[in-house]
Amino acid sequence: MKKGFTILELVVSIFLIAVVIGTVLLIMAANLNIIDKANDILVANALAQYTIEDVKNIEFPPVYYDRQTRFGDRIVIPASSPSTYKSPDEVDPVNDGNDWTPEEMQDKYIVKRYNFRYDGSGGFLSDATQSDTDRTMSHRVDVYVLRKRDKALILNDSILISRDGWQ
Repeated sequence: MKKGFTILELVVSIFLIAVVIGTVLLIMAANLNIIDKANDILVANALAQYTIEDVKNIEFPPVYYDRQTRFGDRIVIPASSPSTYKSPDEVDPVNDGNDWTPEEMQDKYIVKRYNFRYDGSGGFLSDATQSDTDRTMSHRVDVYVLRKRDKALILNDSILISRDGWQ
């Protein structure tokens, strides 16, 4: 009687080894995706914090004649007459506004920031006139961080700045 493996035992053992190796590779791939997403969130938090700190450094109330524009973009509703600005719910961070991303991160991320102005009673100032700057009692600045390759939203954050310095 010969001792050794039969063909059937050999096929079964190769199949089991393949299943184990395949499972390990799938788990490793899933972990790499999780690490990549965690890294995106970490960088997005840093970019949002950088942008918010940049906004906090803007002196408010501004000197009225300079018509401060560094808070962020104000998006005008197309074909509206008279011209009106989009509210926070109407803004599309993928298509609206300018890219505020720091130079060293422009290859991977897009940072958008929007300025929404409110009067003393908390009402949104939607009219696109020179007097809306004079009536502004607080600014709400929304910051959006998107991944550049697929324009997926990673993070959004807001800051409120009022005339009395409350943030």
